[in-house]
Amino acid sequence: MPTEIRIEGNSPYLLPHVDHVSAMAHGENVDLIMYVALPGHADLEQVYVQLGPSAADDLLAQLSRAVAETKKDRSKP
Repeated sequence: MPTEIRIEGNSPYLLPHVDHVSAMAHGENVDLIMYVALPGHADLEQVYVQLGPSAADDLLAQLSRAVAETKKDRSKP
C-alpha cells in the first residue's frame, strides 16, 4: 500500500532532493517515477505522478529547453 505524503502550505512545493527519475507508459498515460529524499525518511522514496499525454509532451518540451539552457550557460567563459 502506498505511503501517504502530506503536502502542506502554499505552492510551489519543494522536494528536497530527487536522486533519479524514470518514465513508463501506463495505458493511455505516462507514469513519472521520482526517487526522492524526504524529511524523516532514511531511504529514498518512490513518488509516482501520472501524466496525460499532453502534460507529458509539455514536460518533455520544457525539460529539453531547460537542459539546453543549462548546457549553454556552462559553455560560457
